[in-house]
Amino acid sequence: MVEYLQGDGAEVIVCRGSALSYPWHSHVSTLTLGMVLEGEVELVTERGAGIYREKGLFALPPYTPHGLNVKSPYTLVSLCVRKALAASGGLREAWESAAVLLRRAVGLPEVEERLLEELALLSGRRGGEGGGPLAELRARLEREPELPCSLEDMAELARMSKYHLVRAFRREAGLTPHRFQLQNRVRKGQRLLAGPVTVAEAAAAAGFCDQSHFDRQFKRLVGLTPAAYKRCCAVFPGP
Repeated sequence: MVEYLQGDGAEVIVCRGSALSYPWHSHVSTLTLGMVLEGEVELVTERGAGIYREKGLFALPPYTPHGLNVKSPYTLVSLCVRKALAASGGLREAWESAAVLLRRAVGLPEVEERLLEELALLSGRRGGEGGGPLAELRARLEREPELPCSLEDMAELARMSKYHLVRAFRREAGLTPHRFQLQNRVRKGQRLLAGPVTVAEAAAAAGFCDQSHFDRQFKRLVGLTPAAYKRCCAVFPGP
């Protein structure tokens, strides 16, 4: 079972007794902390693979590509905080929201305390914030993923050949430009589904040409269908 709880600038995801693995992807707009409560998971990043068991905690700065491999059921709680809040004076807002969500989702003071302590330690770090045309393209794909943007368009925006763009973008972001754009379309769909829109409306607004494509990509990245995500996604007001 996967639960999503959202608040002001923060999101808590709880995978309870889950056997879901997650493909290579990144959290472009969030600082993510994860703690294993039961079982074990293998977290794979560009630095290698690490095994995390009960009470094992990992941190993923924004733009860090990674994958999650599992062989048996596990329980994992993840805290995601918007990068702009995590790296600015808005940390207090994110902290309070995260505390409320963790209390509702997990109800374990020691887990809440450890994750919030780690959030404070990491709040000043930011990843993938370089400048130049490549960073501008990346920001565009994150900000407006729904807009049509072919590889040729991307190469023109980045002022480099298509061949060099793919290599450079993968080196900087850990994903190809197309995969990065697709991932951000799914993320936009997630944000929209937390509101009153239908799945079909979210798919269209996120830039998917048909709902079946949205369903496939969403399930691949999130672990739930859009309809299931909308049913389980609870939006809580800030404290």
